[in-house]
Amino acid sequence: MKRATFTISCFFLAVLFYIPSCSDEQKAPTGEAAAKALYKKQLDSLMTGLTHLDTLIKQGVDTPTLRRSFANCRRIYKRAEGITEYYFQGLTRRINGPALPDIKTEDGQVWPPHGFQVIEQYLYGSFHDSLRATVSNEVKLLLTDLRFVKANMPQHAILPRHARELVQHQLIRIATLGITGFDAPVSFASLPESEDALQGIQGFCNAYFGAELMKDGVGENLNKTVGYLQAPRDFNTFNRMEFITAYLMPLSRSLDQRIAARVERDSLALSKPFYGTFADLMEGRAWNPDFYAGYANAVTTKEKVALGKQLFADGRLSASGKISCASCHKENLAFTDGLAKAGNLVHGGSLARNTPSLYYAALQAAQFYDQRSTSLEDQINEVMKNTDEFASNANTTAEKLLADPAYRSQLEKIYGAGKKIGGYEIRNAIAAYVRSLNPFASRFDEYMRGNKQRLTTEAISGFNLFMGKAKCGTCHFMPLFNGTTPPWFTKAESEIIGVPAKPLWQQASIDADSGRYAINQMAELMYAFKTPGIRNSASTAPYMHNGVYTNLNDVVQFYNKGGGSGIGIELPHQSLPFDSLSLTTAEQKAIVAFLGALTDQ
Repeated sequence: MKRATFTISCFFLAVLFYIPSCSDEQKAPTGEAAAKALYKKQLDSLMTGLTHLDTLIKQGVDTPTLRRSFANCRRIYKRAEGITEYYFQGLTRRINGPALPDIKTEDGQVWPPHGFQVIEQYLYGSFHDSLRATVSNEVKLLLTDLRFVKANMPQHAILPRHARELVQHQLIRIATLGITGFDAPVSFASLPESEDALQGIQGFCNAYFGAELMKDGVGENLNKTVGYLQAPRDFNTFNRMEFITAYLMPLSRSLDQRIAARVERDSLALSKPFYGTFADLMEGRAWNPDFYAGYANAVTTKEKVALGKQLFADGRLSASGKISCASCHKENLAFTDGLAKAGNLVHGGSLARNTPSLYYAALQAAQFYDQRSTSLEDQINEVMKNTDEFASNANTTAEKLLADPAYRSQLEKIYGAGKKIGGYEIRNAIAAYVRSLNPFASRFDEYMRGNKQRLTTEAISGFNLFMGKAKCGTCHFMPLFNGTTPPWFTKAESEIIGVPAKPLWQQASIDADSGRYAINQMAELMYAFKTPGIRNSASTAPYMHNGVYTNLNDVVQFYNKGGGSGIGIELPHQSLPFDSLSLTTAEQKAIVAFLGALTDQ
């Protein structure tokens, strides 16, 4: 038995680390068929590995051996991840999604998590013999999903424009979900797995485009990037800033330049929220805020933005004629109001929640803390009809504004003189203005665009902590630093973190606001709130949906203690890690310094 195990393990290592040479690739056919053939071999190897893992589980072998077998399977998967994630988006959460329930609010269903991260949680947690049947079942479910992928991949065409985007998506995934620990939250195997993801890019490019793609410095860039990961490095101290700016971004540019010589940009780019390279992403380019509007006629124009800016500050939007969007969203406070909870300007007192910033609000798939609106137009409509806010409705507002000759002229010029203009056009113009508020003009952005003098050593340290040891980047995804999930950016995440009613560090009580549960009465959504953007957070105090913390030091301390569970709140569905992050005072200070570098100039 030992000899058989050794032989199979050696086979896995051979599969894992074999890279075809340039001469091998030059003799081999290239294109879609070659890429699919390589992918099939990778899936076969992965399924063989998982079957072997299941055998070891049933044989009762020790935990370290199980972990090694699992790690081999994960690394094989990372080689095949690019194609799997690109063509099977609906299934990849089951294959390699977080070990959290998948909540389907549209039909009230809660699907338990499955896949690699669930198996990882068992094997790297307090694994014992009573769990063997459970883990074996999880391995079998994963194998079933992979067989489905293998059977259906031949029906998908790997078009050249797909291949170009697929490569960049995988680089984005490495930076935002790989080296952050999102993919391997318990094993901390993120760095070696990222190495395999890069090797997977190389294998795919060699198969699809041919080995000559790696000429003119591209192969050298890729080898240097892989080499950086291969050096002995610790997850918590890994220099993510250097890896991203000195290795991944140059690799992204060189790969795309070579591929672009053969492949045109996707003609359907405007049907996506983001359509650029990883380097574009980090430099604040290639975003399409109009994607989230949902209607072709909602597209933003300069004229709409100008009109929307006027409307934003016009009190005639409200029934009283005195309240405008700018009443609560003040530009000098990054479009917040400086209050713990927004003021009720109709009846006095306060509204239920803190006023969020409008910067980058357009680059997310849901609005409000409870995600009840899917577009800015819908969100504006909610505010207009709310009796504690504008206490009006969009159509009434439109009639009022059309009585003003100046507004009528602008509206007819933009939307058409022969068209009946109503509430939607008003909401769309204001939404267009909000969609223009994505400046990417912070010191962090300047640093990413090449000005290395713009960040202090402390801020860089804070970024590395944010993206690594502190685990902030596993919920606030770079570079938007909100809950819009890369690389597709079509979904807005929410989290249950346990925000207290008062700023107590022990024996705290949960804030009474039930969050998303008020919209969808599902236990798994009790106290769930949309993950907000933290750009410009240095200018948007106080913090959290109830404004409980007045400074960023306290916010970081809250997370350092393990969220609500760490300050005495019993929260059965908390999605935040329960244990302390063990950040030193200096490390917490560095994270705050980094957050300050996200302020738009």
